[in-house]
Amino acid sequence: MAGARPDVSVQEFKMGMRYLAAAVNVVSVIEEGAPRGMLATAVCSVCAEPPMLLVCVNQVASLHRSIRETGHFGVSVLDERQFDTACHFMSSAATERFTLCDWDTLVTGAPAIRGALVNFDCEVESSVDRGTHTIYFGRVVAVRRSESGRPLMYHDGNYACLGPEPLVARG
Repeated sequence: MAGARPDVSVQEFKMGMRYLAAAVNVVSVIEEGAPRGMLATAVCSVCAEPPMLLVCVNQVASLHRSIRETGHFGVSVLDERQFDTACHFMSSAATERFTLCDWDTLVTGAPAIRGALVNFDCEVESSVDRGTHTIYFGRVVAVRRSESGRPLMYHDGNYACLGPEPLVARG
């Protein structure tokens, strides 16, 4: 029988997670008639049938309550050309984040940033609280995608872009 394993420290975990490269997304809702959103990298697909994705939102984030109350959210996967949008979302108050980007709404009314690689419009199907975050499972009710572009990425505490030529897997 193996002995108890030591816990990984929060700092050690965070330092390890810096190397998990991820797309930069804006998770958004309409609250009291105004768009609200936050940057997030904790977004991923769950399944294709039915189409579903998940977002992880810190329970102290203002968007957490908004998603719970509205029952829907949008996800805009930012294009590398939207670096300025990401910086604006990082440095602005929640009430000002949509002032410098072009946006509209999809089926649920959640904001969708124009020019994003793809916009997903989701209705909350369920949620699970874990530690400091809530995992919201969203059933995708609408998708709008761009014809071209590359994702803005986040890696090791910095924004990054994919190289000019994609790598091709060899069989």
